[in-house]
Amino acid sequence: MKKFFLCLFVVMTAGSYAQNAESNPSKISAVGVGTVNAFPNAAQITITFMHIKPTLREAVNENQKTMDDVYKIVSKYVKDTTDIKTSLISTNKATKWDDRTNKDIFLGFQSNQKLIFTLKALDKMQDFTEELLKTKFNKIEKISYFNTGANEFMKQAEELAVTDAIETTKRLAKVSMVKIGKILYIQSSKSPNDNSNNRVDSYGFETFGKGMGGRGVSSSGELIKYTVNVTMHTEIME
Repeated sequence: MKKFFLCLFVVMTAGSYAQNAESNPSKISAVGVGTVNAFPNAAQITITFMHIKPTLREAVNENQKTMDDVYKIVSKYVKDTTDIKTSLISTNKATKWDDRTNKDIFLGFQSNQKLIFTLKALDKMQDFTEELLKTKFNKIEKISYFNTGANEFMKQAEELAVTDAIETTKRLAKVSMVKIGKILYIQSSKSPNDNSNNRVDSYGFETFGKGMGGRGVSSSGELIKYTVNVTMHTEIME
């Protein structure tokens, strides 16, 4: 009886080992990297408005007038005006700390608002900002540069990453003097539809109080890198 159990145990152990070896074959793991560079061809622009007046009505009216002026300018550069987004007007008391009296001094009532739109023709950036400087806007809060072909660039980067992973696997196999078989596993670090980190942001353009001296912004943003990592497992043939 003991021999029977021992024999059964050996058979089960051998079977489990074979099953485990089959489900976890020997493999080469490699990481491929693909990068595609491109300059931006569009920009999302955030414009802020801030007005301080003696009365709340005056502050709101001044804000609305400036918004209307800027909206007319932006409409020249945006084909679909539904893409122009405006926030609600927020209001508050405006104060300034006075070191002499050691207290806040009331300055008036403040109104704030934002306008956001996408400029799809960067060659018009300077013309746009030159027109904008003629209005009473507060500042260009943020310009987020991007490329409308980001999806295609990401696909190209992904394909380059796969090619890199395959070449790395073959090189490792050659150096190790092993024969490789089929690809067992492959994973991409990023989807072509994931546009996060595919923008170059510029903050706080010195436009407050016409700080640019009437000159427009001609910057087109920095080079954008679209990078994808691919992890690949390839079978080692016995």
